[in-house]
Amino acid sequence: MASGQGFFVKALTNNPIKYTNDMRVGANNTQFFKTASTSNGENGRVWLNLTNDQGAFKQMLVGYIEDATNGYDNNYDATSFNGNAYIDFYSVNESKKLTIQGRALPFTTTDEIPLAYKTTIEGAFTISIDHVDGLLTDQAIYVEDKVTGTINDLRAGDYTFKTAVGTFADRFVLRYRTTNKATLGTGDFESAEKGLFVSVKNKVIKINSAPENIKEVLVYDITGKLIYNKRKVDAAELQISNIQSVNQILIVKVILEDDSVSTKKIILN
Repeated sequence: MASGQGFFVKALTNNPIKYTNDMRVGANNTQFFKTASTSNGENGRVWLNLTNDQGAFKQMLVGYIEDATNGYDNNYDATSFNGNAYIDFYSVNESKKLTIQGRALPFTTTDEIPLAYKTTIEGAFTISIDHVDGLLTDQAIYVEDKVTGTINDLRAGDYTFKTAVGTFADRFVLRYRTTNKATLGTGDFESAEKGLFVSVKNKVIKINSAPENIKEVLVYDITGKLIYNKRKVDAAELQISNIQSVNQILIVKVILEDDSVSTKKIILN
């Protein structure tokens, strides 16, 4: 019995689309969306999965290919249809949500691709590499979590995080090298910035900055939900006493006047 496979089509014009039986290839079950990975010379692709333990699954692709650009390309980029009732996982380019994104050659390790997701389920989710091919076969691949302040090596292991329900448009970045602005790790982190101190006493969060005045402070719970934001601080010290969440881990993100960013994990009790 021949196999079948469903698919979506997004038309670029209002002209009708016609399918005929002549388009079918008899006894051919090899032309499917997900096939075994094969190297195709200078090109390279990485497939990333977003999953949880209850069976939620969404896959996205970033590929470097001849004739693609770093802008939106009709021939290579595919927008997400958000057809999954539970999660959506996609890269972002020119405000478009892309389940497939083509990138320009030559490949460079400085390339960074924003990743976003939407979930109707709270709890733990995992980002993992499904497979790679071509020039990315031996390339280091990282996912940066801007909430926890970590850059996580997906070659070394999958990255698991906690999330609330909602759409998170700027939490993750796909990247191919690390920087000093975040800590390489798998979840736990510590700010390496000298002269910046974050402490908790009697349910009051106190932030002191010696190198620069504080520009902005953001506080997230462990699911990534923003629960406090103070802009235009313009001072070397800030005390936060109106956060109602207690007996939990919080993440404090501090942006200084020179736009340097530090992140600290605290326990508010």
